[in-house]
Amino acid sequence: MEKHHQFVLSLNAAPIKGEMSVLFSGKAHPVAGHFIGPAVHDYYLIHIVLDGEGVFETLGESYPCKAGDAFVIFPDILVKYQANTDHPWKYMWVAFSGDIVESSLLSIGITPDRAVIRGCALPAMERMFRNLRKSLDRQEYPALGSMEASGWLRLIMYELARLHQIEDSQIEAPPSRSYRQIDQAIRLLSLQYGQQLSIEGIAHTLGYHRAHLTRLFKDATGLSPMQYLFKVRMKKAEELLESELTIAQIASSVGYNDPLFFTKQFNKWSGQSPTEFRRKTSNRL
Repeated sequence: MEKHHQFVLSLNAAPIKGEMSVLFSGKAHPVAGHFIGPAVHDYYLIHIVLDGEGVFETLGESYPCKAGDAFVIFPDILVKYQANTDHPWKYMWVAFSGDIVESSLLSIGITPDRAVIRGCALPAMERMFRNLRKSLDRQEYPALGSMEASGWLRLIMYELARLHQIEDSQIEAPPSRSYRQIDQAIRLLSLQYGQQLSIEGIAHTLGYHRAHLTRLFKDATGLSPMQYLFKVRMKKAEELLESELTIAQIASSVGYNDPLFFTKQFNKWSGQSPTEFRRKTSNRL
C-alpha cells in the first residue's frame, strides 16, 4: 500500500561525530491517516508542517498541528504522529545528533514537554530546508556539505528559538516537577553509565519511591530506568569497540566489572560477541 503521495530524502554521507550534525532531511506528503509510532528514536527530529493537518503525541499529550506548526522529537521519548484522514499534512523534517544538541535545545526552551512551536514563517523555513538538503546532496565534497548543512540546521533552530521567546513573553509555562525529575534521571543515567548505579539510589536522590520513579520514567521514555541504562551502555560499548581498547577495558568503561558478564550482555543486545562485532565493524571500514 502506498504510504506517501510525495517523498524526498537526502542523506549525510559524512556526519561529524560528537558535534551537532545533520543525519538526513526530507519532505513528504503522507496518505490520509498515515502514522508513525508509537516508537522511540535514537536521534533528534524537527518536523515543520507545510499544509494540511495531523496530530503529534508525546508524554501522554496530543497536539493537533497545521501549516506553520513545528514539533521536535527527542531521543528515547515515546512519540506518535499521524496525518489527518480528511486533510493529510505535508511536512519537511531534519534528523540530527550530537553531544551538544540536548543542551542547545534546552537553552532555547525546547524540551520534551514543550516540543511544539506555532507560527513558523513557511517561506523562510522552506528556503532553509531546501538549502540544507542541497548541502547534503553535494556528493563531490561530502564533508563540506555536512558542515554547510549543520549551519542551516542552526539557523532553523534560531528561528524556532525566536518563536519560543515570543510564546514565553505571552505565557510562562515552566516544566512540571515530575518532568524535571525524570529529565535529571535521564541525564544521570546518560552521564554516569560507567558507574555502579542502582535505581534505588537514583530514586532516593530524586525523592521518589523506586516503583513511582520507574512508572514515571517508563511513561516518558517507553523504557524502564534499567532498560534505558542498558541501552546507553550498549551503544557506548559499540562506539568503544571501534577503538583500540581491550574488551576488559571497554567492559569497565561502561559499568561492568566482569568482562564475561559484559560479553553476555552485549551478545543479548546485538546477537554477537564484542569480538565478532569489532571484526565485522573493522571489515566495513
